[in-house]
Amino acid sequence: MSDFERKVKQILLNDRSYDRSPNMDALEQRTGHDKKEIEETIKKLREIPRSQGGLGL
Repeated sequence: MSDFERKVKQILLNDRSYDRSPNMDALEQRTGHDKKEIEETIKKLREIPRSQGGLGL
């Protein structure tokens, strides 16, 4: 997993633990990456099982 993928995953997990749901604008600001790249990364993380470090959703 790339550093960016780990960063997005950690942001999503942290926000989930605080009952927050980040919107795309917030993710763009927090990561410094564009919407398309974030969406592709989230899709990829959802396909990876939790046992292998993904979101497994």
